[in-house]
Amino acid sequence: MSFSLRKIDFFHPYIVAIIILIVLAMGYVGSFNYRFEDPLNTQTILTVLFATFLFVIAVFITSKKFKAQNPNEIDIFSERILIAFIILALILQSLNMVLLGGIPLFNSVLKSNATTNLWRVAYPLFLILINILIAKYYDRKYLILVLLGALVFGLNGYRTSVIGILASVFITMFYIGKISRKMGIAFVILIAIGAIGIGYIASQSIATQKWMLNPIELVFYRLAFTLEVLEKIIPLAGTTHGHILSMIFSSGSPRSFIGNYVLHYDVCLTSTLFGPVMLDFGYVGLTIQMLFMGAFLKIMHTLAKNKIGIGIYSIILTHTLIWIETGPTDIMIWFLYLLGLIVIVLALKK
Repeated sequence: MSFSLRKIDFFHPYIVAIIILIVLAMGYVGSFNYRFEDPLNTQTILTVLFATFLFVIAVFITSKKFKAQNPNEIDIFSERILIAFIILALILQSLNMVLLGGIPLFNSVLKSNATTNLWRVAYPLFLILINILIAKYYDRKYLILVLLGALVFGLNGYRTSVIGILASVFITMFYIGKISRKMGIAFVILIAIGAIGIGYIASQSIATQKWMLNPIELVFYRLAFTLEVLEKIIPLAGTTHGHILSMIFSSGSPRSFIGNYVLHYDVCLTSTLFGPVMLDFGYVGLTIQMLFMGAFLKIMHTLAKNKIGIGIYSIILTHTLIWIETGPTDIMIWFLYLLGLIVIVLALKK
């Protein structure tokens, strides 16, 4: 990257608003081209724009009110211990696939059972520690562990894991000044191939589904379908009275519940960043969520001055971006928000 580009903070929280608008535009185009009788309606578009506006306002106000000095570096594990636990996470995920009896990426039945307790331990362990390792002890050879992690977790059949690993490490490397032009292009290509490729392969493994779309068309279709789910949620706003939220922090499958509740058949649905909270609490809930996320991400961004802070911010930002399509229904990712809250509390104490 040229010197002028290095001065641009590409991963400021405002990127969330930018990606929301890109997803909306792509989904709108997709709603014209693939199997949808009508394009997205005006209320759905205005709801997304309203939520985006709230997020931007929260980021802007927080940037004016919250200032942080450079915090002291936090000592957390040695380099060798970090590597040992990263390898342990890879072993746990490999064991997970052995116990499943195959590779979930190529088998839709295995994929539906792939998010076991082993995976719930292995993925966040790998994600957090690989970012801390890269931030504190960067060495090009550690990128082998990054690629290995993307491969092993990608075989689970969920493109979000690949995006989560590659994109968060990319952001971490950006903030520690290790992204050259060639490195940046390589990461972008890897993220695109990982996200599009795994999504396409996984769709082909669904026995009852006969896809006629190429990998690029499938991206537009998926975004259009997810926004169509939001469109069907809006008339039902506030009718589940917090049930989805309770499921996130207890047991059950929030996405399967949304599929049954909204479309009345047994399917696991993504419903955008806005769908779950709209179903539970309507526009009031949506307002609170977007203001919270905007303020929280901006505070984390402000505190991302030491290497631990950079690693945690990169992870939280990446999964918030992923949530734009999938929806905030993963307790594991809310656990990452909790880590961020701990960082904020420690900073406020100082």
